[in-house]
Amino acid sequence: MSSTNAQLTYAQALNDAKALIVQQSARIKADAQKIKAQAEEIAQWRAMADDMGAELERLRPMEAQLEAAQAARGHAEATVGRQRMEIESIEVASRELQRILGEQAARITELTNELDNIRGALPTDEDAAALEAMASLLSAARRPKKAEPSGHADAQGPRIERMVIPVDPTPFCQVAERQAA
Repeated sequence: MSSTNAQLTYAQALNDAKALIVQQSARIKADAQKIKAQAEEIAQWRAMADDMGAELERLRPMEAQLEAAQAARGHAEATVGRQRMEIESIEVASRELQRILGEQAARITELTNELDNIRGALPTDEDAAALEAMASLLSAARRPKKAEPSGHADAQGPRIERMVIPVDPTPFCQVAERQAA
């Protein structure tokens, strides 16, 4: 029996070895699949790294352009700031000029009203004609009369009427208004 036991043990050892080989073979197969998956993943990572490297190389010249664009942006912002200050000073000057124009318009209105008042006090053409007539009467009244041999004045000569000159002078326009009434 001992040979059967030994055979069984040998058969059992073979079965155990076979099972162990199958198990290790399955494990090796699984490890090989993992290694293959990891190799594929590494290949993907390498491809991505290569793509990123290429993209980085493509973008590297852009770095100088970015710096130039940022400098231009800073310059443009400074220019806009100066222009904003100029616009604000122009707006202040414009408001001041508008204020001055308003004052000048008010002054022009005052002067126009004053001019209208003065024009109302000036003698009209009728006043000037009346003044001329009065001057002619006064000059005629001041001329010396020629003596007639008979002692009579020329009956056909200008007739002189007496004129009353008021103590306080009256504007001609008021005289004309009184005569018209």
